[in-house]
Amino acid sequence: MPSFLLKNIGELVSLSPLAEEQRFIHLREDDLGSIKDAWLYCEDGKVVDFGQSPPPESLLNSSSTHQIDAKQGLVLPGFVDSHTHPIFFGNRSNEFKMRLDGVSYQEIAERGGGIMATVRASREASDEQLLAETLKHFKQFLAHGVTTVEAKSGYGLSPDEEIRHLRVLKKAAVQTDQEVKITCLALHAIPKEYASASTYVSAVCEHLLPIVAQDSLADYVDAFIESGYFSAEDCKPYFKKASELGLGIRVHADEFTDASAAEAAADWKAASADHLQFVSETGLKAMSKKGVVACILPGTSLYTAIPFTSGRRLADADCAVAIASDFNPGSCNLENLPMLAILAGLHGKLKSWEVIAGITLVPALSLGLSKQKRALAKSYDADFCIHDFTSLDEWFADFGRKKPREVWLRGVKWGS
Repeated sequence: MPSFLLKNIGELVSLSPLAEEQRFIHLREDDLGSIKDAWLYCEDGKVVDFGQSPPPESLLNSSSTHQIDAKQGLVLPGFVDSHTHPIFFGNRSNEFKMRLDGVSYQEIAERGGGIMATVRASREASDEQLLAETLKHFKQFLAHGVTTVEAKSGYGLSPDEEIRHLRVLKKAAVQTDQEVKITCLALHAIPKEYASASTYVSAVCEHLLPIVAQDSLADYVDAFIESGYFSAEDCKPYFKKASELGLGIRVHADEFTDASAAEAAADWKAASADHLQFVSETGLKAMSKKGVVACILPGTSLYTAIPFTSGRRLADADCAVAIASDFNPGSCNLENLPMLAILAGLHGKLKSWEVIAGITLVPALSLGLSKQKRALAKSYDADFCIHDFTSLDEWFADFGRKKPREVWLRGVKWGS
């Protein structure tokens, strides 16, 4: 569809003020660029113009412009989920019951569950099984309006298995309609085959990262910096090697304890530091100074009963705040980013406009896409969703229950 006019929009949320300024902190309500009774014009997969009705006569009378009736629906930019674990095999539903019965995340791991349970199942799965499961998850994200997704490995946990999983992820990225950024989460846990964290990190640096860079298998690397997993010191050779190879850095940071992960993220100029329940004031100041995006993951708090991250604290420290699902097989088996974003607002004390920015432009910034994705500003990709609500107020109150009526990617309706 080379050009189309989307008319009769109940409310259009463009985020054009933030897109034009490329500003991601000190957000205000008018930064949403919200227009009632609006229209949107797109050409060749890009936003060309928008405004309040009626649309220009030149568009209404153009024989080459296809006209689409939004039926007074709410139009939002496509969402960005900047922290997901979609490639895995197996089922850990038993762990949820264990948590209901009072067993902690760490205790489950000590009993052979947790990350390593998924590693065992995923290593036994074929490429075809992993690909089918990953594509299923991508489709579920899309159904909730997620048009850009960051996808992590991390359930291979050996150089050979991580390479295999990353190759499957790359194949899945080609086969889905979404924009996908891939992250090599080689340091997700310490495999039992290795004597220590440092031994495993050395193997990853020598045998895994060079192939990841050479074959363009990932855009980023990630590490779980936490007590019982990897320390900031353990990760230094890994981050150094990744930086030398031109790979970006992301960090699982300070989820259960203050592990100085936020400081490490700042030191290595990471694109984002994620979780941050127990981040220190020193860590926050360092992140703000270096422009590290702070990503909060309310789903893990919902699933594991750990504290919710204070988004207000992060925003007040002048950090750009993103919200992501952390979809994974154990600690957050939820693909519903809108629901989780509203939870982040309620429990993290974020304002409504910060919630919308947190699942659009801010995570796009952390993925290097803020100048082309997740706003409906002029020259941005025409990625948007039409929702069966007449206003943004109704969308918030729905709490993520109702999926969008239509999802559009680069000017093409998904499923058409």
